[in-house]
Amino acid sequence: GVMQDKIRINGIEIFQPDEGIGYSFETTYSEASGRVQSGVMNAVSYFTVEQLSYEATEIPMNKASEILQMVATGNPFTLHYFSVYYNRWRDGLFRVGKGSLNIGSLEQGYEKLSSLSFNMTGEEPI
Repeated sequence: GVMQDKIRINGIEIFQPDEGIGYSFETTYSEASGRVQSGVMNAVSYFTVEQLSYEATEIPMNKASEILQMVATGNPFTLHYFSVYYNRWRDGLFRVGKGSLNIGSLEQGYEKLSSLSFNMTGEEPI
């Protein structure tokens, strides 16, 4: 079969998500946008960005910490991901808005998160 590429952050192969990366996109419109009386959308679109979501379970604490130290800073990071828009694996700059996690175990030697999820928004328009 074809070798499956891996999701990387800043060049580091991270703990892979349970079922791939969720993919969506969002277009920003001007504030003057709206519908005219006939119902036709009258909009000036500025740009569209890719949005990705990461979700994994049963993550060893050291792997979770590695991810958080790269994404939970508010700063952009380089994500190696599969872009549906471009139909290929590529590198792009992304930023995390918010995420959530649940601690599964703090037993020494078995520290892990039961879940970790966060959303990433592309810095550059597509």
